[in-house]
This record gives sequence, C-alpha cells and structure tokens, in this order.
Amino acid sequence: MRYHFYTLEIMTQFFLKCSLAIVCVLNSFSGFSQKIKEGQIAPAFVVVDSKGDTINIEKLKGKKVFLAFFRYASCPVCNFRMNEIIQNYEAIQAKGYEFIAVFESNNATLQQYLTETQVPFPIVGDPDLVLYKKYGVQKSFWRMVGSMFNKKTRSNLKEGKVLLKGKNLKRDGQMSRIPADFLIDENGVITKAYYGTNIGDHLPLETILGE
Repeated sequence: MRYHFYTLEIMTQFFLKCSLAIVCVLNSFSGFSQKIKEGQIAPAFVVVDSKGDTINIEKLKGKKVFLAFFRYASCPVCNFRMNEIIQNYEAIQAKGYEFIAVFESNNATLQQYLTETQVPFPIVGDPDLVLYKKYGVQKSFWRMVGSMFNKKTRSNLKEGKVLLKGKNLKRDGQMSRIPADFLIDENGVITKAYYGTNIGDHLPLETILGE
C-alpha cells in the first residue's frame, strides 16, 4: 500500500512539472499577461516621454485618454498607424481625447524617428515593458505569423515601409508583440479595451470619431 502511495506521489509531481513546463512554453509564445477589462480603473503610471516631459495618468483625470500600444519605432505597420493617427489627430482631439503612444523602443531611438516626423502628441519609450505588463499587452508568435495572411495588414505593411523613408532604425522590440488600444474616461475608467488580433490590428478610429 505504501508503495502505491509513493508511486502516486511521484506521478503527481511528474504531471505537475509537465503542466508547468507546458504553461511556460505557451507563455513564451503568447506573452501571456492578464488583460485589462472594460469597467476597470486604468492602471496608474508616471513616465517620461521621448521629449523629456513627465506624464502622470492620474493628473489626466477629468479628461478622456486614448492610450495606444505599438511594437517598436522601425515597425512598418506601426508607422502606418501613427500616420493615420497624425492625419486624424485634430478630429480625435475634437472628441475630447488626449492621445498617448507607447513603444517598446527606448526614448533615444524614438528621438531619431522624430527628427523628420512632427508628432503633436506624447510618445513614450517603454523598453522595460512596465506599461505593457500593467495593461496586459501580449505577444503571440502565431498571431504574428497569421498577420502575413491578412490582406489589410499586408497592405499597411507595404505603405508603412514607404513612410519610413529609408530610416535605418534598429529593431529594439519584440516582433511578436501584438498592439492594443484603450479608451479611458474622465474618471479614469477603461471604457474600451481593444487587443489586436495581429500585428497591424488597432482600434478602428471610427469607434472614436463616430461617437
């Protein structure tokens, strides 16, 4: 009887270790972290943007915030989206939103990107992924691969390469990072949590502009 109990204990430990190993492998592909849910209070943060200005999300209470997470500065689909934001920035402001962009690139790389591109809103470098973790912005190897089969993403990728204008920026971020966008109301509550399905999938601007 003792032998059977000992064997059962060994098997249980074995399966627990296997389960843990499987979870670790899956996490390495998906970049698992807990997603933010609509109705939650937006996680607080104080950061310094690429221009050296301090951004405190709590000091923005009383205003609506559009917080967008990208991949890295040299990402073509991110550049396409940034151009889309710039082109519609006045309309976004007219809806009462303060826009903040977050990249995995460090602020020094972002400053290189901004030498020829005038951006009227703050861009935050987060190479340590502090904000990415707070907001549950994930990685996914399979969604990255699947992006190449998405017609719209392929088109945005092509146009984004043109927008880079030959800038030789290093890739200082995860290729498998999937973007995410959040709308935060005047009370600091998440009203929209949009997690992309591929590397070029962002919250449609019509969601904001059509309010």
